[in-house]
Amino acid sequence: MTCRHPLALACVAAVAAAVLAPSPVDAVSGRSASEGTTQVGRAPQAATPPGAARFTGADGLLYESAPPVMPGLDGQLFYGADFDVACGLSSRMRVAMDRLAKLAAIIQRSGRKVVYTVGPDKSSVLTSEVDAATLPHGSCDSLGLKAQRHLLDHYPDPSYLPLRRKLERDTRQTYLVTDLHWSTVGASIFAKALATRLDPRLGREQRYQYGTTTFVGGLNGALGINQPETAQTATPAGRVEVRPSLTSPQVAGLESFYDHRWRSRPAALTFPGRTVVLGDSYMAFALDNVRPIFRQGRFLWVGHVDLDSVIRAIKDADTVVFEYVQVFLASYPLSSETFLRDLRRALR
Repeated sequence: MTCRHPLALACVAAVAAAVLAPSPVDAVSGRSASEGTTQVGRAPQAATPPGAARFTGADGLLYESAPPVMPGLDGQLFYGADFDVACGLSSRMRVAMDRLAKLAAIIQRSGRKVVYTVGPDKSSVLTSEVDAATLPHGSCDSLGLKAQRHLLDHYPDPSYLPLRRKLERDTRQTYLVTDLHWSTVGASIFAKALATRLDPRLGREQRYQYGTTTFVGGLNGALGINQPETAQTATPAGRVEVRPSLTSPQVAGLESFYDHRWRSRPAALTFPGRTVVLGDSYMAFALDNVRPIFRQGRFLWVGHVDLDSVIRAIKDADTVVFEYVQVFLASYPLSSETFLRDLRRALR
């Protein structure tokens, strides 16, 4: 598959479906398959055999992992690992958030500007679509989801950009129905909030045009269902022109997403300096709407680039933006003690 910018939603969905992620049990327990290195596992499969994976909930009881796909209300599909993490970590997700804050502090102390966020799980935003009667771990899930919503809304770090409430209060389609990701509408909410945090004037410049696209969501695909959904989309409609940088690697296939550089103009409508954007598949969905904010930008897909490259990119940047999805926050490669130690040394 060859994917070109602007990023087509269907193309990104196909890429995201192939992303290798840490196992839900590791995410819950905080175990790392390879501390300080890129962490990989398996993409969602259609069914989890009973007893295949177990974890201890925040209430001290032993639970089986949820199926990879959980049905919600009104046809919504949810990623089963959301509920494993809600039950297993609950308010203890604060430890993972503190690691993000530590990463941000190291970057900030080096004289660079930093903004970070957490891509909220769909189950944390579309709360009215979660079927309380079928929660895989019962009250352990409901209490954990509530605790994590509160943490995402109120984490007290000035470098942190909270998004969950903005997404929840919006009446448009902020998440895909048959996929675990936010839609480009949801991603545009993030992009505008990011621009506003950096410079309120730039936030006012972010404008979008709305349409639809049709594709097969990753959760449907995991179930072996090829029925497509039609999703609302938001694409940039402002006065900024974005072009790939000549220094961006010219590769085809999945690798075209992993390390992407661009320039935007006119300069007066963009954030100055060199910016590195570090993220996962949530950021890949948002990238079309994020690129117009920055005059000179680089996106690195964490988990698909080596960590030495990430450190060099941070060192070369004036501004650092990083994001990671809620469900795998406990196994974020950039918050490992090894990475933080290496980054601190590089930025001295």
